[in-house]
Amino acid sequence: MYLFPTKDDDPDHIIQGNQSLTLRSYGLPPIFWFYLVAILTIFSFLALNVWNPLQKMLIIGGAIDIMIAYSLLALIFLAPVTLLGFYFYEKNLIAMKNSLTLVHKVFFIPFLKKTYKISSKECLTINHFIDSPNMARIKDEKALKAFQNRGYFELFLMVDGKKVLVDRHSNHSSLVKIKKLVEQIALS
Repeated sequence: MYLFPTKDDDPDHIIQGNQSLTLRSYGLPPIFWFYLVAILTIFSFLALNVWNPLQKMLIIGGAIDIMIAYSLLALIFLAPVTLLGFYFYEKNLIAMKNSLTLVHKVFFIPFLKKTYKISSKECLTINHFIDSPNMARIKDEKALKAFQNRGYFELFLMVDGKKVLVDRHSNHSSLVKIKKLVEQIALS
């Protein structure tokens, strides 16, 4: 869902430095923001409806009622923040000479950053992944061609015999372009 740019003409998401290249993932499409507004509207109506009973539970209730009230209060405040976190998530690929850094950000704050060494072109591989049998292809009918499960592709970095997932995409050519962009800088 968080796609990386593949064309060189996107200066907001492809940042070229002297010795580095940074690929920033795109945000979610506008339709998802409409979903967010709808979800938060419904959630706010639900929160308003339970606010008075919740206050009574905190004032009059016993130990279990107070524990339930505080857990519900935590849900009321943390659920929208967590949901917003998905909308303000960003993944960065930073390619430098002989290294690739993966940075995950939420609300523009990096929370996970790992740097890996790249020694050759064989370190970056693209694999095809399909998780279910392709029943439409097995039946081989033209009417079912649109329903064929094509799976998706994964870009891996091989480090010390371990596979590190860099990105995945339903389009193979997009991952090939990302791989070439990274290799231009990391293996130069």
